[in-house]
Amino acid sequence: MLSFRSMNNSFQFLLFIISYIILHIINGIQAVPPGFLLGATYRPGSVSNLLCKINPLTGEFTTFISLDDYKAYDLTYDIIHKKFYIFGSQGFIKREAQLSVLVVNPFNGTKQYRPITSEDDTELFGLRVDSSTGQLYSLQMIDLEKNPVSIVHIDPITFHAKRWANITKSDGIQPDSMAIFYNSTHHQYFVTVAGSGYADDLVGVDLVQRKVISRISNSNLPAYLCYDNTTNAFYGMQEVQGKRACRLVRLNPYNGTLSILSHDFNDYLSSTGTCYGGFYFTMIVEKLDTQKIVTFDLINGGKIVANSSAEDYLDAIAFVPL
Repeated sequence: MLSFRSMNNSFQFLLFIISYIILHIINGIQAVPPGFLLGATYRPGSVSNLLCKINPLTGEFTTFISLDDYKAYDLTYDIIHKKFYIFGSQGFIKREAQLSVLVVNPFNGTKQYRPITSEDDTELFGLRVDSSTGQLYSLQMIDLEKNPVSIVHIDPITFHAKRWANITKSDGIQPDSMAIFYNSTHHQYFVTVAGSGYADDLVGVDLVQRKVISRISNSNLPAYLCYDNTTNAFYGMQEVQGKRACRLVRLNPYNGTLSILSHDFNDYLSSTGTCYGGFYFTMIVEKLDTQKIVTFDLINGGKIVANSSAEDYLDAIAFVPL
């Protein structure tokens, strides 16, 4: 028979194991900064979409507001001024609906519809906010001009779009790769445009001086590029050449240096991505109804901290810290 001391030691060891497991679960839960993802759904053939709250660790979706008769193309969050911007178009059924912005309070769900006034015969792609100034920026395309691509500034009060900086030697746009980098001294916008040959160009623009400051060329630039303030680096999801797969990479947008951080997610492609506080969040999609939310720890070299099934397809996401 076991002695009382042996049973007591076994019980203490069991408590230690349980405490160890609970501690690691708590540490895992606390690993991501307090907050949540807000994501816009895409449902083909439907005139109604949703803006959902998503838990980046469990993938759990909660409807935040309904986007009736509205198609979201991009999202951006002003962390300092606590404003959430949805870039899209109302009149979902119409072929030529006016581009607009829904300004949403990310905590109580109140929203305001603001149409964008832009130049004639132009198209706008994507939306980013420089939170240190509260100003909005987008990428503009005018087919009839010799240099058709430019950065535009969108006034956050009037929502008038004004040409801000021309990008020469380009005749097209890749809207899935754009990032904004800002702090007290730097205000830079990076966008991917069609370059010469088979390569795309990632162009950096100084928003204060209103001029191009960098340009790199690569045939396989990552999509959903973002700047992480904690690691002071840029990250994105790169398609793997030669097969259907994607992976997380770190990119230096000034010289083109690229480091692969994750394994290949075979049979999956990314539909959106964003980063905040040392983490990169993305949705990877196998089919239109088979998708996952993946969270990477950027401080620990892109370690996967969550890989959870998601119930809806997302066109765009942004992280809202608490």
